[in-house]
Amino acid sequence: MKHSPYFRPLLTGLLVLVLIIVALPEQWKGWTPGFVQNAKLHFGLDLIGGTQLDFRISEEEMEDQLRKIDEEIATMERRGASPDDIAARRLEKSNIEEQRANMVEAIRTVLERRINALGVSEAVITPSYFGNEKHLLVECPGVVDTQECIAIVGKTIQLEFKEEFVEATEEFTASVRKKTDAAMKSITQSGRTLEAVGQDLGDDLGLAYMPRQQYFRDDLPKGLESVWTAPMNQVLRKDATVQVPVQDDQGNITMKEVPGIFLVQALGPRYQTGRVINEAPKAFTHLEKTEADLTYATHNKVALDAKVDSTIAATLRGMQPGELKTLSLLDGSARVLFLRLFEPGGEQVEASHILVAYQGASGAPADLTRSKEQALARAQALKVQLNNGADFHALAARESDGPSKAEGGRLGAFGRGTMVPSFDAAAFTLPQGAVSDPVETAFGYHLIRVDKAKVIAPDRASYDELMVKGVGAADRAQTILARLQSGNVRSTEEAVALRTLFFSLQPTGWKDTQLDGKHFRTASVTLDPVTNIPVVQIMFDDEGGKLFQELTKKNIQKRIAIFVGGELVSAPVVQQEISGGTAVITGSQNFDEAKRLAQDLNTGAIPAPIHLVGQYTVEATLGASALQTSLLAALLGTILLMLYMVIVYRLLGLLANFALVVYAFLFFVLLKLPLFLFSSNYIVLTLAGMAGIILSMGMAVDANVLVFERMKEELRKGKLLKTAVETSFIHAWPAIRDGNVSTLITCVILFMVGTSIVRGFAITLGLGVVLSMFTAITVTRWMLRKVATKEQFASRPELFGVKKRRA
Repeated sequence: MKHSPYFRPLLTGLLVLVLIIVALPEQWKGWTPGFVQNAKLHFGLDLIGGTQLDFRISEEEMEDQLRKIDEEIATMERRGASPDDIAARRLEKSNIEEQRANMVEAIRTVLERRINALGVSEAVITPSYFGNEKHLLVECPGVVDTQECIAIVGKTIQLEFKEEFVEATEEFTASVRKKTDAAMKSITQSGRTLEAVGQDLGDDLGLAYMPRQQYFRDDLPKGLESVWTAPMNQVLRKDATVQVPVQDDQGNITMKEVPGIFLVQALGPRYQTGRVINEAPKAFTHLEKTEADLTYATHNKVALDAKVDSTIAATLRGMQPGELKTLSLLDGSARVLFLRLFEPGGEQVEASHILVAYQGASGAPADLTRSKEQALARAQALKVQLNNGADFHALAARESDGPSKAEGGRLGAFGRGTMVPSFDAAAFTLPQGAVSDPVETAFGYHLIRVDKAKVIAPDRASYDELMVKGVGAADRAQTILARLQSGNVRSTEEAVALRTLFFSLQPTGWKDTQLDGKHFRTASVTLDPVTNIPVVQIMFDDEGGKLFQELTKKNIQKRIAIFVGGELVSAPVVQQEISGGTAVITGSQNFDEAKRLAQDLNTGAIPAPIHLVGQYTVEATLGASALQTSLLAALLGTILLMLYMVIVYRLLGLLANFALVVYAFLFFVLLKLPLFLFSSNYIVLTLAGMAGIILSMGMAVDANVLVFERMKEELRKGKLLKTAVETSFIHAWPAIRDGNVSTLITCVILFMVGTSIVRGFAITLGLGVVLSMFTAITVTRWMLRKVATKEQFASRPELFGVKKRRA
């Protein structure tokens, strides 16, 4: 089929137009299809800044599974289990081993999905191996918010279902100690580090891993005192207790001691460092020792009477416990006060009582069978004994049902309004030494004796006082107060940095079940039909559905906790057995939160935990500087190359320069397009890649040089320009082919065995070699053929760097 003479020019023009549109800046292509709009350059983090994260893959969980299966198989063989059962366990082991073999690639795939959700499509994930450890190096160009990158890329999306468990049984204690023994053994015998063990186990319930924490000597947990003088880097095992905050039903925070076992390692020698003093008494003591004109005094339950300065007393009455205040006195001095306790004065009486409780009364023992009528009769009988001269306190120690029985019924001094109204009225009415008739309260019947008659007691306060003297005492007191409130009172003390792994001997409230993320199929967002609040509905595979049904069956009227990524997201009470293989996660505040949770579950629970062991951030300014320097080097190199070609080859040099411009343009367009046009992978430009581009630009004229030199030889022999052009390409082609093919082979080898940096260099250099062959052979040849048809060029060999032959 013969084409129109205009076909090729039109096709070429159309192709050039498309390439020009692709090369346009993004803001100029809003009218183009999405494929063309999305065409852009993709830079590595060394050119535009970004974050590199080093994640270590933990194989601890898979090793535990394999170890347990081996133990089960050995037990089954000893007990003569059926071959089918043993074969099933071996098949399960084989599946885990296969999963372990493909683990690195599986995790890399999950991380890629997470990074794509972050909008960093040019990220590079490279497997790396250090001894027996498997690592993944993740480069996120353009993301300089390291914490954001870590939170999204490195999160552990592990779905877990747990049962309630609150009692520290002997079996539980033994299991904790066994787990501690295994961890210590892996350090002492297998050569693993406490850091690696802590990262692997730290997310388990009841365990807490701290990679580095500073301790002052009085901050060390009880049981770790000997670590203060322990040798560096030695891992020690210590039984100890930690203080944890606990919130009661009223919202009050108290500290609770939790026993456990520490694996602890001193990371270096003790060192001097600054310490913020948060406790006012300690701060006052430190200030008195280190600064002039300061005197510290402490006061415990001091009566705020005439002996106390009226200004100080008035200030204390207006303070709340735990509050700091300053005041100035008439003598020119000032005070910084810290109130620890305030007891308001008023009417007070000192009394004792005998309580006779009955069944159903408030606080009565559960095994008490006495009726209310029997309690009243007993109280009246005890009153008769007292009237007959019985010792009140001895009788109370024998007969009282109240908690003060051990003290002979003594309640000590108390103010009006402290007790319930009926008790209060009797106590403040009786004279000293008198005993009341039975007084009824919600606790039972009381016989009340006034040990000391009521008095008017003054207010009492327990407080710390820092006296400030000298010129400007009031201003100085205000400055000290500001320092205390901002945590700016510091001392220099010895500290030690410890790495710890804590195994709690106190149950966390939950225990593991067989139902976890391995049985997860999919998650979706739905609306609760009753509350219309978004919830996440999850579906299990067949085995998971059966496990969930069994779990709900044995936990009716109990809670089942749902953990995602180690965090408790829901703990509903099971009302009935649930079948069907679906569960619902509640607790999302809005639709977006529920959608993110479902997305996290669907993007993949990674087959093994990963732990961040290193991070490296390149600021955007440093990356921009590297990019600018690389572009400048490329521009200067190109200009010098073009000048050289023009000086040496004259007109041929101009043609080679035009071909070089075409080469650079095509390279620029290809860098914007996905690999093989239809894939989702792009060439990511790094500093090494830029070096490959600059080198390939120099090599792009190699083929032209070979052709031009051969062409000059043909012209010197007196051949026609047209003949010289064709002959030069025919004879130069073998050398061009062999040189470029050898370079491509080198690029392939570098790409296959090199690191990510070397691969970037190899792929840009290889692409440049292929492009240079096209521009040198096709573009340059086309231009030379056009020139050879022009008489004004054919008759002037000096334009091609050949001296004109004399007649």
